[in-house]
Amino acid sequence: MNNAELKIVFYLLQDKRNAGKTFRQIAMETGTSLGSVHSTMTDLTERVYLIDNGMTRLLRKRSSLIDRWATFYGENMKDKLFLCRFKFLTPEVADQWQSVVLPDTLSWSGEPAAALLDGYLTPQRWDIYTVDTANPLISTGRMIPYSQGDIFVYRKFWKEQGTPLLIIYADLLATQNDRCREAAERIKPLI
Repeated sequence: MNNAELKIVFYLLQDKRNAGKTFRQIAMETGTSLGSVHSTMTDLTERVYLIDNGMTRLLRKRSSLIDRWATFYGENMKDKLFLCRFKFLTPEVADQWQSVVLPDTLSWSGEPAAALLDGYLTPQRWDIYTVDTANPLISTGRMIPYSQGDIFVYRKFWKEQGTPLLIIYADLLATQNDRCREAAERIKPLI
């Protein structure tokens, strides 16, 4: 899957009603071309992830499609969204990372998001998504730019505030870490 296909499939997985929208609506809401929507929908139909009877379109094999999307996102798109790295000012701040209030344009993902969801995972790497730049992290007074830091900042491509569960799931799987894979499996039923 290329970036446009990943955006379209992400959009379809976010709400089952999205599959029934017109190609033009899907293109407009995902910021992709009409041609990309058409080719993605055709591919999904050929792979039997999408049923199109001419009147309605429905996603099927959703669990398999989630895993396929997460794999391609981790391999093809996430690195292109990378902006920079930060670190916590002190180890004590890192231990109390939950008390860091992120500005509205930023949101946790991966390990910290999983930890906030169910407390199962203690983060060793912090992923953050931002609408624009990483500069608002400096305003927290708890983090500073550092090229070897364990806080990874990425540009978000979705419109909603916060980080969707599908992104958190994909970020956990992308670590190739067994403890993160376990946390991802706990999140998957919620997607």
